[in-house]
Amino acid sequence: MSLILSADNRPAASVLIEPDSAPAVSFAARELSRYLAIITGGRFPVYEKEPEGEGAVVRLATATAPLLNGVTAPGAYAWRVHEGGIEIIGQRPGAVLHAVYALLEELGCQWLHVWEGGEVIPRRPTLSLPFGDHTDEPAMAHREMTNLMPIDEGYVHHIDWMAKNRYNRFMVFANIEGSIERYLDLLEPEVAIRGMQATMGHHSFRYFLPPDEHFDDHPEWYALIDGQRSPQGQLCTSNPAVVDAVAERVCAFFAEHERIEMIGLWPNDGFGWCECPDCVALEPQEPSRFRPEHPRRTDTYLRFVNAVAERVAGQHPDRRLSALAYVNYTDAPRSVEPAENVAVCFAPFCRCLKHPLRPDVQCERLNAAYAREFERWREAVSNDLYLFSYLMQIHTLSIPYPIVQMLQENWRWLVEAGCDGYVMEFVPEEWAAFGVNGHLIGRLSWEPEMDVDGWLGHYYEALFGPAADEMLAYLRSLIDDFAVPGQCTGHYDLSHTTRATERLLRPALQAFGRARALAATGERRHWRAVQRSWVGLELLMRMGAWRRLVRDAREEPEVRRASLRRRAAEAARDLLAFAREHADSGAVELGRYERIVGDWLDSQ
Repeated sequence: MSLILSADNRPAASVLIEPDSAPAVSFAARELSRYLAIITGGRFPVYEKEPEGEGAVVRLATATAPLLNGVTAPGAYAWRVHEGGIEIIGQRPGAVLHAVYALLEELGCQWLHVWEGGEVIPRRPTLSLPFGDHTDEPAMAHREMTNLMPIDEGYVHHIDWMAKNRYNRFMVFANIEGSIERYLDLLEPEVAIRGMQATMGHHSFRYFLPPDEHFDDHPEWYALIDGQRSPQGQLCTSNPAVVDAVAERVCAFFAEHERIEMIGLWPNDGFGWCECPDCVALEPQEPSRFRPEHPRRTDTYLRFVNAVAERVAGQHPDRRLSALAYVNYTDAPRSVEPAENVAVCFAPFCRCLKHPLRPDVQCERLNAAYAREFERWREAVSNDLYLFSYLMQIHTLSIPYPIVQMLQENWRWLVEAGCDGYVMEFVPEEWAAFGVNGHLIGRLSWEPEMDVDGWLGHYYEALFGPAADEMLAYLRSLIDDFAVPGQCTGHYDLSHTTRATERLLRPALQAFGRARALAATGERRHWRAVQRSWVGLELLMRMGAWRRLVRDAREEPEVRRASLRRRAAEAARDLLAFAREHADSGAVELGRYERIVGDWLDSQ
């Protein structure tokens, strides 16, 4: 049995919401009406009271029972198809919107990013939906992205993509000049109407107590380093006046920005912790586990966050802070537990991209140690414990390095270990290189045991059209011949690219050549998607050639080094010229090439 919706002279179905529905529910109704009209060519009017006459009715509402069958996970949703229409409910308003997008996926919609060529909507004059129930709940409640770059108009499309791929949070990077203003102007309405939550944070000490405003009058608020107060370091977190000043700024920010649900009160990037007697006395000056050249600072830092959080709870009991576990404060706390209104974001900064986080993983980097430390944090944190994810492969110079299989292993363990979610940096200019990770992570956050190979084939078909099978062959060759047999690697690490030779990658190059020929027979967007991947492949090959020459210039006998340095400089200029030529392709972050390759050339 199935429900038939056909386009004719009457409305194909009515979409019904309750009067005074939440904005995200009203938006979900309009989205459902719009996309069903595109698919069928029919009309799907939206009502706030029962429509007159016969015909199918699609009802949208927030509810917890009975349709959710006892599922109470935040963000869960369900739908029921029956002879009279469809019931769509969500545990909260944003979940209703997620349910609508998931149902439209069942009808053939695919939510590619505008940076990938845009979403794919099928055309079917008649829709047939089988009777029955569908219930879904996220495996991770906190699914967030943040801007690593200045916010521009493209981020409006990104918020839309996030909602369609069932992300539910956006974090504004505090220290990027103008981010809050641009967020308020461009993104806050888009976030609010989709029922998403917002965080303001990242490395924010400098934002909440700017040295430019306060250092001259209050140098004692800032870290004592080598006997001198410095505006470049962290705050003097043992100083009660610093707690008061930061708490006042945080509470004022919450009062002014009602839609910001959480603030990440995170230290400035790097180190520079205060060495005054009061700060040093807060915990034993022992080496940190992950940065042993620096003393651990976890308990010192958490005491400060808890003190600010206590004042926030008094004025804004519905808001939260988050603390960061990073570098020499990655170590789990010994004597301080995060307050009830403090979440913790765990940042495995030196992780390996080849291997998952697991306590039993065999890895030359710190993945196993990070996993064990995460488990210690899980015991200490009563609020959310989520991950700062480096898995959009930032700072890897847009070089293709496939991690799709690793991602599933990673997410399986994270869910088992009680991880509540993640926040993830991304670079829009690199979406062609790493956008697949964003798609897949969004899916794994709901279904860690999903069929990744099946999903990947479906995604590649939408992205590459007739070239999909050969692009999959290219991907598998990169995995089997290049990534899996190679060394451990992470962001900032270019050493693995020295293995990128034509001989090693011949099967991948051959598959890619066939893909380009097939893409020429498809739609223009398929050809463009393959071309963007070609930019990444060329970057990998040219980067490998340059890095091999740099390596050889260090290791070969002195008599050959001058010649090798000249050839390395030629290869670097060629690589930089190629990156500049394709800066607008969506496949390369030029700024990092200018800094890394350009600075190297300037030093020669």
